[in-house]
Amino acid sequence: MKRSSTILTITSGKGGVGKSLVSVNLAEKLVALGHRVALVDADFGQGACPILLNEQPGGSVLGMVRHESRKTDVLHKTQSGLTLVQAVDDSAGADRFEDKVFDQLDRLLSALKRTHTFIIIDTPAGMGNPVRWALDRADIGLLVLVGEPTAIADAYRLVKLVRATEPKYPLGTVINFAENEDEATDISARFSKITAHFTGQETMFFGWVPFSPEMRRSVNEQHPAIYTPGAVTEAFTNLAQRLIHGKVEALSHAAS
Repeated sequence: MKRSSTILTITSGKGGVGKSLVSVNLAEKLVALGHRVALVDADFGQGACPILLNEQPGGSVLGMVRHESRKTDVLHKTQSGLTLVQAVDDSAGADRFEDKVFDQLDRLLSALKRTHTFIIIDTPAGMGNPVRWALDRADIGLLVLVGEPTAIADAYRLVKLVRATEPKYPLGTVINFAENEDEATDISARFSKITAHFTGQETMFFGWVPFSPEMRRSVNEQHPAIYTPGAVTEAFTNLAQRLIHGKVEALSHAAS
């Protein structure tokens, strides 16, 4: 039976690889292609999605827990029509309410699944509780990688943790800041070989995003790069089309 919505968690082993950029631009491209999309910023420290989108949600999930925010404020509709949810807007107070924030996020996810085709969860880097929560709720996890030894090593540690508890969890890779497709596929193949050797399961290549000044400019201008014609827009169109045409299901079946 075809699922009514797809939950996609985008994560990384280390910071600085452009994970939130991938999340924001993929979400915006899916909206531009006519889909109802929610983007959940699940970083309990300093979430980047509202900043990258130049949006100011009227409340956060933490605010709901504290009875400071209403649900209508937390389900923030952006200029493009994206539903943006910010988990935490005050990192200093997040630890004390972490369990309640997760409970509230679960309730919001249940509601979003009834009204949205795609839900993208952007996590912090690493292997903390928000990452584990997000991967546990997702249909698939996408690891954002760059071709640096430290990024690959940290991503491998994350894969090892996931596979220790769920050996066949469906994981794909998005190679960011690649010079060309050959470099991207080579990085993904080498990473998949490592994970297959040590965990018994490959990580499937999902796509790539080129190194481009458009991305840097989009950060400074707080305006997603997909609205500037060029190689970056084409890359995110390809990623979005893979989601729309069932590559998530194919990855899930490959892991089963």
